[in-house]
Amino acid sequence: MIVKGHFAPARATILAAAIGVSCICATVHAARVDIGPFDAVDPVEHQRMIQDAIDNAGPGRHIIVFAPGDYGFTDPGGVRIPGDCTVLLEGARILWSDAVEADGQTFLLKGVANVRFIGGEIVGRRDTWDPGVNVAGIRAMGDCHHIQITDLVCRELTSNAFGFFGTAETPMTEIELLRVRGYNCCNYYGDYLSEQSGPAKGSLREDQGTVAMYHVNDWLVDGCWFEGSHSDGTHFYLSHRGRFVNSVVRGSRMGGYFLEGCEDVIAANNHIDHNGSRGCTIERNSRDCLLVNNIVSSSGREGLWAPDVAGILVQNNIFRTNGRKDDAEKDCEIRLDESEKYEVITRDIRIEGNLFYTTPEQTAAIFLSDGVVDVVVGDNTFHGEARPVYVSEETRKLNVIDVDQ
Repeated sequence: MIVKGHFAPARATILAAAIGVSCICATVHAARVDIGPFDAVDPVEHQRMIQDAIDNAGPGRHIIVFAPGDYGFTDPGGVRIPGDCTVLLEGARILWSDAVEADGQTFLLKGVANVRFIGGEIVGRRDTWDPGVNVAGIRAMGDCHHIQITDLVCRELTSNAFGFFGTAETPMTEIELLRVRGYNCCNYYGDYLSEQSGPAKGSLREDQGTVAMYHVNDWLVDGCWFEGSHSDGTHFYLSHRGRFVNSVVRGSRMGGYFLEGCEDVIAANNHIDHNGSRGCTIERNSRDCLLVNNIVSSSGREGLWAPDVAGILVQNNIFRTNGRKDDAEKDCEIRLDESEKYEVITRDIRIEGNLFYTTPEQTAAIFLSDGVVDVVVGDNTFHGEARPVYVSEETRKLNVIDVDQ
């Protein structure tokens, strides 16, 4: 059903909030598209009926309102969402069929702008799907702008809960995730100690990360919770001017917080703990990034690994007993490397005001490898038996490290 103009008082508050109007008696100049309830309809038909209702709404601004209840999804092509719309999913659950055999997503945004999702839950069936079937929650592709997802929960998916894939020529802009949650999502990726190392056959790098952003600028992840990823908790690639704040990344099979080739990104006030590989990675031509006021603990490998990067501030964090797996001399809390494989030389790093809790097995709390230059280490506090700072002989000879500890 499509309704234009005024909305019933019982729904006025949430509808006004959805479009940014504070007065509950506001007149909304948009078309409302009511979805469901479909209790008496075969779940096999739900997805088609949802798409038909959206397609038949016509051009213009829309508010798509799902009635509380369960909705069956069977087609991995997903439901296509147009631009200039708000999707209200409060009280709605999307339940995937256990018989999906192809890659896909629940909701697809392709080259659209001005889209908001509010509330709801998406539940996959990774317990029955083949490991090579990669199904995401919300996937955005192409020239997308001004996308906001709030209070949406994704569970048991085999690709990203939230995936945004722009291009170098047309990066996405203004992407916001607010208070979203993802549990037990992503493709399988086994680490170097696993019997099955690497990604599941049939999955791609893009399927890694409960949240993944490729070529996205001006992005925000705030107040979110990502737990139990079967690969990385987060994966940000060539995405600039971002903020990852007030969030939890816990229990990922691989890394927790991951930046590659990113610039001007702030990570602050997060809990990043019990991830299977590195707690935080900032690598491969990343520049001018901040890691401040976080708690990074109980990672399988380093709390922070930073190779081939420049202009990194690591300040006022707590690093606690990272490096739980045996990685020989690399066991430490923070490790800086320089590989000469990338354009950026590891330099201009400041590690200051942090609190470290180390274990006897670690080589050092802070490990500075060959080739890093212009590093300042100072005003940190160390607890535990590991040495505070290790500087390689080659780097020490260059006399380009300021260690005041």
